Amino acid sequence: MAEAWGFFALGLVLLALGGDSIVKGASGLAQKLGASPFVAGLLLVAFGTSLPELFVNARAYVVGAQELALGNAVGSNIVNLGLTLGLAAISAPLLVRMRLLSPMLVLLAVASLALIVFGLDGVISRIEGCVLLLAFVAAVAFLLARSGNENEAVREGIAAYAATRSVLWMNLLRFVVAVALLYFGARFVVQGAPVIGAAWGWSPLLVGLLPVAIGTALPEAA
Repeated sequence: MAEAWGFFALGLVLLALGGDSIVKGASGLAQKLGASPFVAGLLLVAFGTSLPELFVNARAYVVGAQELALGNAVGSNIVNLGLTLGLAAISAPLLVRMRLLSPMLVLLAVASLALIVFGLDGVISRIEGCVLLLAFVAAVAFLLARSGNENEAVREGIAAYAATRSVLWMNLLRFVVAVALLYFGARFVVQGAPVIGAAWGWSPLLVGLLPVAIGTALPEAA
């Protein structure tokens, strides 16, 4: 049990470090390839914060722990909306100035409803997975297409999020190291979490919903 906790904790640390490094590396590479800091920031908002969960889910799928992956995917959204935003609002009032927020929240609601409908038969098929993936691509395209309507303060804030050094070799190194950290972090989390859950009498789905989802979202809450 102690070994499982050790793997789980180490995995979360590696995921946090990898998530931060890959955001900086990907931002630098995107700007080196000609993307503006604002566009790079938007893409990082869309992808960067979810990469630890994505690596964990991919690893869980590889080892046959699909229920854990599903629990983590759903639980991460609950934690981000409830815990992360809740703590942020408690610490200081949140000023909503981004014009894209309302349509993106509508898209989030539609995606959640689609997941519920797809899961009514107890199986999310490959075709349904492709539908969800295409919907995500469409949402990112919509985000980029409408981004020009944002006010200057929001654009500057998103661009500042993507600010990093533009040295090519440094960003390539960051990216490679980040991928390695995310890989081993996901491996250790998926190795330790089911053992902890079994000791508590929890199903893999519940393990993904609670400890794994909360653990992978803690860096964002911080």
